[in-house]
Amino acid sequence: MSIHNDRATPLYMQIAHKLEQRIRDDIYPVGTLLPTEAELVAAFQVSRHTVRQAIEQLKRNGTLSARKGVGTKVESRGTDWRTRFRGQSRHDLFDFSRDSELHFQTKSQVIARADIATEMGIPPGRTFTYAAGLRCFKGEDVPFCWNEVYLDESVAEVLQGVDVLRQALFHMVESYTGERIASIHQELKPVQLDTELAEKMGLPAGALALRMTRRYLSSRGRLLEYAIQTLPADRFSYRTVLSAGEGETTSA
Repeated sequence: MSIHNDRATPLYMQIAHKLEQRIRDDIYPVGTLLPTEAELVAAFQVSRHTVRQAIEQLKRNGTLSARKGVGTKVESRGTDWRTRFRGQSRHDLFDFSRDSELHFQTKSQVIARADIATEMGIPPGRTFTYAAGLRCFKGEDVPFCWNEVYLDESVAEVLQGVDVLRQALFHMVESYTGERIASIHQELKPVQLDTELAEKMGLPAGALALRMTRRYLSSRGRLLEYAIQTLPADRFSYRTVLSAGEGETTSA
């Protein structure tokens, strides 16, 4: 079985998606062992390295587990799309962006004034490219969230000609500037959907949602990107696990 050549999605992610689908279809039932690496290489006509990357991806989200001398076991039918989001590291944001697609419905140049400038933590008057639209997980029609981004005018060219975003925007900014984003400040708060946004999401006005904002700062402390995701309560949950003594936090 060959894999469709989708340049926007890394090959190992395509394989991971195929494996998830087979698990959901009970071709590889929960509790059984996954075929061997050699068998998967033959089935998907890809390299062993690609298969290993795909398996590691599914191990990270709890779909698979591996024990030396036993093999790779199917632990679940895959994470429900409402709990698939992780936001504790750059790596989590990369995975989320690769698994989903942001379809821009509007783009414009705006000047940050008053409330939005205060929210961004900047003086009013700066110019940004504003773009917004619905984000869905690949292969799914129901939108996961309403996504808005404000991109500083110095890097606005990054979004030119982009109608569907299939990778992490902040990484595109890093590639454009040659400078690594030094810090990402994330904030979450509960909100109710107004009439306009509820209609976009196919939900009743007043439905509960989570508003997640991120401030992407350069090494000089300049805000290069401000992102807002509004996530309906029935399509999203945020769970955190604290590991005692390790100083690490994970979420799903």
